[in-house]
Amino acid sequence: MQRLVLVLLALFVVEAATISDSTSSEAELPPLDSTTIPPISSTSPEGVGILGAFDPNPYPVIDSYPQSKTVRVGDFVDIKCSASDTADHLPNWPKHDLTLSLIYEDEPSRDLSSTEHNWWVDESKSTKSRPSPKGRIDITEVAEVYVYKTSAEKSDQGWYRCRACIYLGSDLQSCDISLAKFYVKVLKRQGAPDEPNPRREEQGSSSSSPTVIPTGGPNVNYESPRSSCQVFGDPHIVSFDGAIFNLPGASCDYVMALDQDAGTWFMYGRMRPCGSLAQGVCLESVTVYAGGDAIELQRGWIVNHKGKKMETRDLTKPIKVGEFELEFIGNTLKVSLLLKVEKTHGFKILHHLVLTWDGLTAVTIEAPQTALTQGLCGNNDQDPANDFDVWGTSNADLLLFSESMKVDRNWKCDAGEPALTMDQMKELCGAKKFSKAQQRCEKIFTTTEFRDCLHDKEPYMDACIYDQCKGIHLQNNLYPWMVIPKVDKVLWPGCNAAEAYAMKCSTATWDVDGNKIAPIEMEAWETETRLCPSKEVKKANVPKLGCPQSFM
Repeated sequence: MQRLVLVLLALFVVEAATISDSTSSEAELPPLDSTTIPPISSTSPEGVGILGAFDPNPYPVIDSYPQSKTVRVGDFVDIKCSASDTADHLPNWPKHDLTLSLIYEDEPSRDLSSTEHNWWVDESKSTKSRPSPKGRIDITEVAEVYVYKTSAEKSDQGWYRCRACIYLGSDLQSCDISLAKFYVKVLKRQGAPDEPNPRREEQGSSSSSPTVIPTGGPNVNYESPRSSCQVFGDPHIVSFDGAIFNLPGASCDYVMALDQDAGTWFMYGRMRPCGSLAQGVCLESVTVYAGGDAIELQRGWIVNHKGKKMETRDLTKPIKVGEFELEFIGNTLKVSLLLKVEKTHGFKILHHLVLTWDGLTAVTIEAPQTALTQGLCGNNDQDPANDFDVWGTSNADLLLFSESMKVDRNWKCDAGEPALTMDQMKELCGAKKFSKAQQRCEKIFTTTEFRDCLHDKEPYMDACIYDQCKGIHLQNNLYPWMVIPKVDKVLWPGCNAAEAYAMKCSTATWDVDGNKIAPIEMEAWETETRLCPSKEVKKANVPKLGCPQSFM
């Protein structure tokens, strides 16, 4: 099993690294293929004896280009591309030129070969030749371009592309078809003064603080900014970039997030049937592979590590399980793993992967803002518009996106079905029940502790109404030994969305500029609602997953 998952991980990472994004317009660029000159080979009947016939390899090839990278304002940034073109030439075949350029696709007219934008360019060309049959010569032309900038600016962020084209004199022959694209993310400079945030000023909140290098000497550690993604309820997803959608899921495992750049961590979620009014799925468990170790978070706050299960809800202090640190806070289990440590200006910058699990259907995943990702949680590039892309390929179809994230080991997963819209749910629920759910959810989200939270309440309130109408009714016949009572009456379904919102508000988060949004204490939000179960009631009623005799 472990070996199979590692193979799947390798396939996912390779695919994510090799399939390029193709969302940008080509209007400003040369055509991708040769449409005006027929691809006549000098070895074809049409080309024999004709000087200057088109070579049999009409497209140049991009040999190397950088992966997407992340820098900060003021950092040195460099980009290197190389390309080649091999042609089977007739004697005295007119010389044609291979050109290689770097294009800023977000603004194709920007000339990166000039110093106007403070970029500097070094270019080089070389040729290699060797005899080929019938008196011809194979000539390979190689071009390299090295573009660098001593101080990155926020305006440099975006998609870039290495582009190789062949010219015969001044006439364009063809361009590469490699789509060698990569993204440069430019974060705010560490220690820079906090910039105005209109959203914070409008809400009149002072609960945020700027991200700055701490003082106090080299023994002080600094936490690198993280993005957060949430999966909760039936199932609702808020991506790293803030895209919000209902998963058209099936009873299957799904890639939730993985490290696209280096493949250092990977996680998937197991979705299983739930819902009494209509069929749906909910998150049953979350498995994380990172740091050369693996851990599974199951219902009832059960942790499976190397086949041994342990209960965590009675933990009174953090403990170490393998490479992971576990801490039980309130009624959530926090799992953290240190990915790497950077040293700068005498300080240590810690990069953590953090998960917060509510023991039932909700998980919050926090990953470094510098990590490009793939999975249901999106690509973590701070652009929600492209979060449905399928392994780097442009896509806007939610169903296609969700199906592509399945981990279907034995080809047993059913096809996903589009999630019900709110209007469809209202019709199924009935006007009276829907109105009652709406009133109760509005009451929950006007509690004092929620009122002070900066994060948008609207998607969570909608999810509250949606889940309350649909119900939880967890499937209890997956295994012969499993007995799960109906939990809808004790664990009010709409409270799952409120729990997810409380997790979001009580967790330190960062905005896109790296400014820290301080957490808010959520000690007793349930009590004020008089609708949601207290932490103790929830702990006593969340069903456990797994054979009791296997617990440590």
